Amino acid sequence: MNGSKKSLIKKSTLMMAVFFTGTISGFSGLTSPVSAEIIDSVVASVNEEIITQSELQEAMELLMHQMGSDQKQMPGKWELDAFKRRVLEELIDKKLIEDYARKMGIEATGEELDRALQDVAARAHISVEELKDALQKDGIRFEEYQDQIRDQIVKAKMIHREIRTQIDIKEEDIEGYYLDHPEEFRTKPGVVLRHILLLLPKSQTPESIVATKEEAKKIRNEIIAGLPFEEAAKRYSKEATAARGGWLGFFKKGSLSPEMEATVETLKEGEVSQPVQSQLGVHLIKLEEKTTNNIRPLDKVREPIREKLYEEAAERQFEEWRKKLRKSAYIEVLL
Repeated sequence: MNGSKKSLIKKSTLMMAVFFTGTISGFSGLTSPVSAEIIDSVVASVNEEIITQSELQEAMELLMHQMGSDQKQMPGKWELDAFKRRVLEELIDKKLIEDYARKMGIEATGEELDRALQDVAARAHISVEELKDALQKDGIRFEEYQDQIRDQIVKAKMIHREIRTQIDIKEEDIEGYYLDHPEEFRTKPGVVLRHILLLLPKSQTPESIVATKEEAKKIRNEIIAGLPFEEAAKRYSKEATAARGGWLGFFKKGSLSPEMEATVETLKEGEVSQPVQSQLGVHLIKLEEKTTNNIRPLDKVREPIREKLYEEAAERQFEEWRKKLRKSAYIEVLL
């Protein structure tokens, strides 16, 4: 596995592990404080649930490892106590959110979890099995990684349910951001893409591949006949980007998988590809734009800006909602 693939997996792992933003940024040089013996006492209670010492210890070790610590420097007592308390606070928030999600019937389905794992693997241009091997080499149990992704799926659903309707990104917000950050939109040569993904069954056969490609051809014919690609993606795509009209964003030259790269090379701006098979399934790809070193015009970056502003607003709103959730809960810390 090359360095970029491993880096992407570690980055994805860390993003999944750090449940809230801004966590543990000051501990990149610490190694895991593994103790020979863990006394499984209760360190906190959250409503009707408890957090044990072993649960806290495991969370600390996992996060330290995922931060890529390769130094032998041990933290001082004050640093370690602060880190422990920070991780405990995150575990408390996690318990509260899990409890609320259960009450509201919000969960991550097996299909959603499989799709998210496939997405991480595809972005690293590897299979899910290779992803498992890479995690194992990094000392991360695949079950732990799945739990982290499951948490993120539930959090995304919570944001959609509790917060989405409160966010309104206006055109003047988008224009203001574009004018204030012009260099952000100076790109390297590359492409901006949308896609529609049709999943292949786990037990693939030549017949199932042909059938899925035929389905993709029918969808492409609908698009050619006038159905907007964005609407087709929302209607047919079996991937998380469907809600955003299949928006994938910018890819610099050489960063796509070989089959995708070869397909995109044949397209002109605005064109939709013939069905192309990858490790994930069968895709229809739309080339939105071929970029150069110039600053991209506003109409080409409007959607990425909208998405960025939405994500920032959603995180702020989620933080406020989380604080309210804490105020209504019974929390006792026993450290």
